[in-house]
Amino acid sequence: LFSASQEFSPYNVVAWHGNYAPYKYDLKDFCPMNAVGYDHPDPSIFTVLTCPSQEPGTAVADFVVFPPRWSVAENTFRPPYYHRNCMSEFMGLIHGEYEAKKGGFVPGGSSLHMCMSPHGPDTTTFETASNQSDAPHHIGRDTLAFMF
Repeated sequence: LFSASQEFSPYNVVAWHGNYAPYKYDLKDFCPMNAVGYDHPDPSIFTVLTCPSQEPGTAVADFVVFPPRWSVAENTFRPPYYHRNCMSEFMGLIHGEYEAKKGGFVPGGSSLHMCMSPHGPDTTTFETASNQSDAPHHIGRDTLAFMF
């Protein structure tokens, strides 16, 4: 996606302490671990990085990635349901097709859901999910989405 070269070291700065270093992580390698018996899984299981606050259980910011995965829950509505969050969400699609807005959310696109604003799947996704079988199926093959 991106490359750059420099004629100098980024570490050559006044008062460099050395606690922070650049790091490259391939998001395709992220594997969320979860067993969901019913309902759509909470997005927190997809958290890659978090910046905790002084308030226990509350983050300043989370970085979440939605990699390809299996959906195996039975007797449930699988796409993200209509909901509101106490944190704002900025979501983007790197490549592929996002499960909750097929065709309406293209690679390179993003959406912003402000604190406590309701959001969820589009009508087509809702109707398709409401009428499909609940057999296990793969979600997001060749898809990678993220959320802050």
